[in-house]
Order: sequence, then C-alpha cells, then structure tokens
Amino acid sequence: MLGASLYLAEGTEKNLAFIDRMHDAGVQTIFTSMHIPEEDPSDTLDSLKQITKKMNENGMELMIDVSSDTFNIYNIKKEEAKEFFADLGVSSLRMDYGFSYSEMKELSENFKVVLNASTINDETSQELEAVGFDLSEITVCHNFYPRENTGLGREFLYERNAYLHDKGYQIQAFIVGDKEKRGPIYAGLPTLEEHRHADPLYAYLDLTKNFFVDEVLVGDIEMSENSLKRLEDWMKDDIISLPMKEWNEELPKNFYEVHVNRPDVAEDVVRSSQSRIVLKDEVIKPLLAAIERPVGTITIDNERYGRYAGEIQITKRDLPADERINILGRIKKDAVPLLSFIQARTKFTFL
Repeated sequence: MLGASLYLAEGTEKNLAFIDRMHDAGVQTIFTSMHIPEEDPSDTLDSLKQITKKMNENGMELMIDVSSDTFNIYNIKKEEAKEFFADLGVSSLRMDYGFSYSEMKELSENFKVVLNASTINDETSQELEAVGFDLSEITVCHNFYPRENTGLGREFLYERNAYLHDKGYQIQAFIVGDKEKRGPIYAGLPTLEEHRHADPLYAYLDLTKNFFVDEVLVGDIEMSENSLKRLEDWMKDDIISLPMKEWNEELPKNFYEVHVNRPDVAEDVVRSSQSRIVLKDEVIKPLLAAIERPVGTITIDNERYGRYAGEIQITKRDLPADERINILGRIKKDAVPLLSFIQARTKFTFL
C-alpha cells in the first residue's frame, strides 16, 4: 500500500488539489502533523477541516501526528481531545508522546491508533494488551529524518521491524518524493538513510519485501507523475518499470511491451522469456563492433547466437563484449538495484 504526506503550510487550495491527485493514484492514507515548528497554528484548523472533509468524501484516511505539545499549541485540555479531533474530522492519530495507555485506549474507540515504531518494546506491548488492545489492530509508524545522515540503518530497521512484525503490529515507513522536497532542509524525508537518493520504486520494494513494511508513505510534498505511475504499475499489476538513460534509435518491435523473466532465474542476467518467440521471424544482424556490458545494460542476441537470436536481456553484473550480442540501451544507475527484485516470472518493462 502507498500513502502520502501533506503539510498545512502549503496552503488549502494546493492541498485539496493534492488530495484529488493522490486519490486518483490509489492512495488511501495521508499523513500530516499538528506540531511542525515552521507552521502557524492560527492558520491550520480551518484548513484541516476542509482537508478532512475532502478526504472523507474520497474514502481516504488522514493520519495526524499529535503529542502533548499539540494541546498546548491549540490551547485545549487533554480531556477535550476526543471532541476536538472528531470536530476536525480526523480518522487516525499518530500519538508521539504524552498519552497514557488508558488514554490511548479511550481514543481508540473513535480513532485509529498509530504509535511510534521506534519506541515499542516488550513493556509497551504488555501495557497495551493490559488495557485491552489487540496488537494486530495497532499500526506503528517510523519517523522520517529530514537531516542528512540521521536516517535509520538497514540492520537496525530490520531488527526493529522483525520484532514488531512478530508481535503482530502493522508497520508504516517513509520514502522520499522525487519532485518537490519539504523545507527547511530540502534533503528528502526517508526512514532509511540509504533511501535518501534512491529510486522511489526501489525504496518502496525494499521496505515491503525486505523490512516487513505494510504501508509505505511518501514523506515529501510531491512525487513526479512518472514515479507515481511506476508505483501504481507495481501495486496493480506487479510490473517493475525500468527507466533508461540511453537507448538505440532502432529497437525491436517488442521492446516497450511487458516482458516476463524466465522461471529458471539466471545468475548473471534477466531474460525476457517471450522475446525469442515474438522475434523468431526477424533477422537480427550483428553490430559492427562488440561493446562491453556493464551492469544494467540491455541487450539482444543477434543471428550469430543461433537459436538464442532475439532474446532480450539485462545484465545483473559486468560482462565482457561479445560479437553475438547487440547493445540496445542502459537503465539508469539508480534503477539498477531494482534488478534484484526481478525474480522468477516477474514482469518488467522499459521506460
């Protein structure tokens, strides 16, 4: 599942248009915060009501990051929280700090409860169960990290999420957007530091395939239409789309079709299982000079390879030049890690 984030300082009109765009992309959850230092609380409440109204009409869920500071900022008492958030139309509360377990349980009668994934331990889980929670009904959400070099490491995130998954929690984490970044640092908002400059589809697959993450949220203000489409292609049709940085002027007729990797997965290359069949009547002449095939090179076997002629491949490691193999193009460097997710019968396509 894919979620997004919006920030009240961006303005109501922009955020309402953003909600419609995210709804069209299949997004169900949108995250925002009520205690961001750069935002003016006097401008947020009316905007929030318009936002929640639009989201409720679209059947979407607004998750608001709240803490004890929220009550100070908006000058309300904690015992007024239920009425305050209900009046705003909020459906989900990410409770950062300042709530007792019994207060969480009381609020869970009206709102979905989301907790900070970094702070959960055995004692927390026992206390939650003691007040009547079923842990499988609780979502835990990791932080995002605006400052470079402060995001989580792979080992820590894996161990943390393996523990949370074993306990039954639903897990959320953030990836960066590849269009408009959120200030004041503008360095992306990932959970995993390694993802700060990563291809968005790779970051999504990495979290969901390797870290037990149930829902991925885009932390930044905007994601490009191209990246949203690629994520949508994966979520709807299990297609991994590979953006290219260079390609030949003349490409085989099936190049931009959806390919399927062979069920017997090769060590060194991704192999289009149907390409040789589609191109069986084509004569594929060798190029004048063979070229080396660094990782991420897209190739096609020419007539010198006999019955393999017409097979489209992508190299998963650096391979030498071969006069029997023509170069069709190369995928972008930041998309190369996606090759690790192309397994038996995985669908893929080129952009």
